[in-house]
Amino acid sequence: MESDTANAKNFFVLKLFNSRKKKSTELILQSGQTLNIYLCGPTVYDHIHIGNLRPVIIFDILHRLLLHLNIRVNYIQNITDIDDKIIIKAQKEKKTESEISRHYAKSYWTNLIRYNILFATRWPRVSNYISQIQDFIGLLIKNGAAYQRVGEVFFRIEKNPEYGKLSGQVLTKLKEGTREITSANKESNHDFVLWKKTTVGKNWPSPWGAGRPGWHTECAAFINKLLHGQTLDIHGGGNDLLFPHHENERIQYLVANGRELSQTWLHIAHINWGQEKMSKSLGNVISAKQFCQKYGANVLRYLILNAQYNQVINLSEELIQQATDYIQKIKNLLKKLRFFLYMNKTKIVVQNTTPLQQEIVANLLNNLNTVKVLFFLEQIINFLNRFIDRRENDKKNFSETINNFYFILDLLGFKFTLPTYNLEIKLLIKKWQDWRNKGDYIQADKARKRLQELDII
Repeated sequence: MESDTANAKNFFVLKLFNSRKKKSTELILQSGQTLNIYLCGPTVYDHIHIGNLRPVIIFDILHRLLLHLNIRVNYIQNITDIDDKIIIKAQKEKKTESEISRHYAKSYWTNLIRYNILFATRWPRVSNYISQIQDFIGLLIKNGAAYQRVGEVFFRIEKNPEYGKLSGQVLTKLKEGTREITSANKESNHDFVLWKKTTVGKNWPSPWGAGRPGWHTECAAFINKLLHGQTLDIHGGGNDLLFPHHENERIQYLVANGRELSQTWLHIAHINWGQEKMSKSLGNVISAKQFCQKYGANVLRYLILNAQYNQVINLSEELIQQATDYIQKIKNLLKKLRFFLYMNKTKIVVQNTTPLQQEIVANLLNNLNTVKVLFFLEQIINFLNRFIDRRENDKKNFSETINNFYFILDLLGFKFTLPTYNLEIKLLIKKWQDWRNKGDYIQADKARKRLQELDII
């Protein structure tokens, strides 16, 4: 389908930086269609940190945009509930692996709620897909791409010219991959494990002996099962997954199905603390829960959206403070605006589509340009503050601007909780008005102070 088709009604062009093509490529979307997207989910052995949340929040923006365009989203996010790290944690805490994985999976989902992140539609877990993973490995053996050695199964990469094309790796100069085992059973050190022989921790019987799946084959097997061997529209995760994890996923899928695993590969840059990557191994992580308790979920969302998704964020106390101040500025305006509308008995007519809303959507379709959308938000905030303070008389644009204000907050996933105007609040506001009108400024000031304490003004 040519790009010109997007000019037709209900067609849209979504541009994203595609890691496989090393440039931005287009996806043609049509209102009402289903889009298949996959985000590599957590290995549930610990609480997540804010760096882990960056890809999830970027995919949340993508998810919200697609829903706004009336696209049905088949959004898959896996849970790795079998891993050496989980086994080590279980042994250390004298618990079962299932207890550890359930606890930290629940912690992960709690953080999604905490940060107002829309849930995926499907959550495949490794422990629920063992037979499907074994079938997938069997298919790779049958195709000659994998081989069995002493109860283990490995994928041979050196005979496949497609290997390395996603990450740009040259086969003769491959760097060693994380989580990959060294084994005398391998034909080549670069081959990666599909089925790991082990009697430690959870293991399952298989045609090759007792063991458990290799990390790189899990996601490929999930996608193979859930999409029936078809190609994803978008697959993504953090930059650190590009090689070897996604490279290894892609090559397995190509061999198994004769087609690409994903049309678009979307990789999200890291969050650094200063100039160092935020990671548990360096001990410089801030847990998602701690950050939310100290600064609030909106602050992290703003920090992430105020940078292009494929650019590193160098976090600092100063940057966090700037974001905190900005979020407070939005909240202050929300309170101020609601109070202004209440006092003036003004009702705002909901406008579903304004010229600026169309421009906002166009910017998100263009490589998820959240930075430009936040620029529009700043202009809106300034206009509304001027109008409420009677430094702006443009009544014609006031209602439209309010619509645009709420539209951006909703589309970018910001969530603010304000106290309701219950009977007590309404009576207090009336008393404050009456005392002001009567010139009883002492009582009026007391009422105003109380309204401030109640977070009304």
